[in-house]
Amino acid sequence: MEEKPLDFNIANLPDRNTIEKTILELKNADLSKVSYQKVFYTIFNKIKLIPFVTAKLRAGHHIERARLNEPGQIFYSEQDLSYRTDFQNIKKFGRANHPGQSLFYGAIKTENIQHPRLINLFETSELFRAADKKLDGEFVMTVGKWRILKDIEVAEIVFNKGNIESIPEIKKAYEYHLNKLKNDIPERADDLAFLLEFFSNEFAKKEIQSADDYKISSAYTEMAINFKNLAGVSYPSVRTDYQGFNVALSIPAVDSFLKLEVVAMFKVYKKGSKSFMDNLAYATDLGPLESNFEWINMEGTPEDFINQQLLGD
Repeated sequence: MEEKPLDFNIANLPDRNTIEKTILELKNADLSKVSYQKVFYTIFNKIKLIPFVTAKLRAGHHIERARLNEPGQIFYSEQDLSYRTDFQNIKKFGRANHPGQSLFYGAIKTENIQHPRLINLFETSELFRAADKKLDGEFVMTVGKWRILKDIEVAEIVFNKGNIESIPEIKKAYEYHLNKLKNDIPERADDLAFLLEFFSNEFAKKEIQSADDYKISSAYTEMAINFKNLAGVSYPSVRTDYQGFNVALSIPAVDSFLKLEVVAMFKVYKKGSKSFMDNLAYATDLGPLESNFEWINMEGTPEDFINQQLLGD
């Protein structure tokens, strides 16, 4: 990702006392007893200037997204793998979406995780997400690889202090944005960094009691898309201990700027702390408008070939 310059109307930012009081209210609230609308308008009306630092997902690179197969299930179209279209069935908050809202959640490669499908594996599978790491099982996972056709600008979530201290890639992005704040808006840089840290902490939450805990990060994402006309957000993957990066993109951004190029099926085996991924099939002929995948058996195919198909940027 390539970081972007700042764009703030600093006159709208309230004083530090108001900022701290508002954030304290949001932190201490039982979000299961506060409507999403109240959370949204508390941020909007009391903070007023909602800061976003942005980065570009570069054209020519890729985003991967995975879906778990039910027993015997095979996917044959992009619609099966891309953002959800059953909006009425999206009944819970996600880390970036509110009920009824469909976003494209995907993963991009990082310095520490070169294979985005591993990020998807931890994000989508309950076996890998479970607190009990000794759980055993097996399942089939289908991964799609989308090429970015045009640079995509997203809000970059990199101000969580724990991530900064432990992940060099995040530290580099954080320092870039912090230096821009200090150089461009020195009189309010600390206040803006304080706000950015608060929202970053919401995206970095590990201890989730219920989906309601995502109301603040969901509101921040909605503001990024609707107020700043950004394509979505990028944030460190909680399930990989922040070693990977996730993106959550709007439907118009996906349909305008992404092109599905290849899909692959894998059989995943997990026994305790050990896991193994077996190659099953892949498809590069996806049919008209990516609506009719032609699957090719790839059992026994060398891993290097699969990595080239799924990772070759």
